[in-house]
Amino acid sequence: MVDHDGFDVVVTVRQAVHSAGGHLPSVRDARAAGATTVVVAVHDVHAGPTSTYPRVVGGDDHVVAGPTVAATWGGAVAAARSVLRSPVVVVQDADVTLPLGALARLVATVATGAGTGTGGDARTDREAVVAVPVVRSGADVVTSAGAVLVRGTAPVASLLRGHPAEDADALDGARVFAADEPCFAARTADLAVPVRTVDTRTAVARLTRDTADAAGGDCVVVPLGRVYRTEPLRERRYDADAADALAVWRDRIDHSAAAALGRLGFRPTAGTADPAGAPVALREPVVRAERLDTRDRGERLRWSIRIAAHPGPRGDDWGDTFFAHDLATALRALGQDVVVDHRESHVRPFSEHLDDVALTLRGLDDTPVHPTATNVLWVISHPDLVSASELARYDLRFAAGPVWAARVERETGLGVVPLLQATDPSRFHPGPPDPAFPELDTAFVGKTREVFRPVVRDAVAAGVDLAVWGEGWAGLLPDGVHRGVFVPNDRLPALYRSARVVLNDHWDDMARDGFVSNRLFDAAASGALVVTDPVPGVAELFHGAVHPYRDVAELRALVRLGESAPDTDRAARGARIGAEHSFIRRAETLIAAVRRERASR
Repeated sequence: MVDHDGFDVVVTVRQAVHSAGGHLPSVRDARAAGATTVVVAVHDVHAGPTSTYPRVVGGDDHVVAGPTVAATWGGAVAAARSVLRSPVVVVQDADVTLPLGALARLVATVATGAGTGTGGDARTDREAVVAVPVVRSGADVVTSAGAVLVRGTAPVASLLRGHPAEDADALDGARVFAADEPCFAARTADLAVPVRTVDTRTAVARLTRDTADAAGGDCVVVPLGRVYRTEPLRERRYDADAADALAVWRDRIDHSAAAALGRLGFRPTAGTADPAGAPVALREPVVRAERLDTRDRGERLRWSIRIAAHPGPRGDDWGDTFFAHDLATALRALGQDVVVDHRESHVRPFSEHLDDVALTLRGLDDTPVHPTATNVLWVISHPDLVSASELARYDLRFAAGPVWAARVERETGLGVVPLLQATDPSRFHPGPPDPAFPELDTAFVGKTREVFRPVVRDAVAAGVDLAVWGEGWAGLLPDGVHRGVFVPNDRLPALYRSARVVLNDHWDDMARDGFVSNRLFDAAASGALVVTDPVPGVAELFHGAVHPYRDVAELRALVRLGESAPDTDRAARGARIGAEHSFIRRAETLIAAVRRERASR
């Protein structure tokens, strides 16, 4: 074991990126995480033996690896070795970003030797001496969950390349052959000497495997959430040095792919790979995951929930993102496997063959249907964007607007089943007011949509005691009304429970066609009294918790009247709404429909 009493970080960076200061965020993050020493090592494939190290950018928060620019990534790491003093070193390329807390997790894994042999691998007494993070692309699909050896002398293959990020979460602590992304943690005393090659993936694989072999330990996978490769890892010609580097594994057998994929119920089938000849451009082998056993697929299906939200932080505040998360949780609770695909990963050539069901939550995007899965469409917003030709591409069609569903079915002859939006009663349920929202009378949460939304405009005109959260309201509201630009989703239940009245509105097409807003389900299930614009059937749907209004005078009257029911009745009503309109209930409907459809084929 290694005592966890400090760690160093080596930031490798291409010369062009360094000149633009692209290494500085990694340096700052390492310092903030408590790194003892941060070493910046610059490399460039065109560097010669006398290439001068560029001017140090950033001041006193890091040291440089040497007086010259290295010609290869491995050369940059080699130049940094003499500066390292701590028991553990993290090597991180400037083109790989780590989330908060990631460095500490990587360091702890190798400092304690934890991780090997858990969660499905055969237990061994080998320690984790190299920690390999799961790296994603900007589309939020896996770039690499570590490297596996398909055949000696061939390049290593990236495990789970092209898979949804959820698949990699099951590999926490799994053993892999090596790393192939220039981001990993290792024990400094065991760190091997890098081999010379212009191919970075080969250099990383040799360095991490040699390090693990020297210590008699393993390379293990550590999923850290949003670890992103911000620029593609440039493919190089595999030179004679790369061929020599790979030749040492000529007789080596690696079973790590089978063990790791077995955790997911998969088995590996290797793609072709050119043998390592020098010099030759080699194709990287692809490890394709196939199911181990398909006998239970009628009961346990793999669902891809497709949404229009952007991947990564850009999509975090989209309603589609929260909706998909809650639906995925419900499906998993009912024994289903679920992944969520954002707008950049609706097509996943390396892994989409594993999906049984492709469920599109139709918002802004017309999404390509899956070539082999059961394709399900659930229109939850923007119905005017949906065409008859789009509907015809799906095996099953649902709509959160009953009026629209009935009309479209008459017009097209295609079956469209009404399926309302839903809530998660484990979060949105009745309870006492929250001290974080004191004296909250009438509340509205939402963006301006670049217009003065009618319900907010009418509430201001009615003179109610209004509090608004959302973007874009600056300059539109009276002083003191705008309380903030964002309420985290996990704080919304407390806000709804604390407000005497919650306001809501709909897009014109959604109100016209009976698409009841998700906010109505959440607020009503929390026990709130809600005032909203008119939507067909909305008053009857929520057992008196939701009141539509037609004009400013009626809104004023409804807000002033407030809730006449006792607290106990209000709580019982909220609990009833949550039970009737939970995501579990919607998931049960979807699963039953899909099973009937698949059985009829």
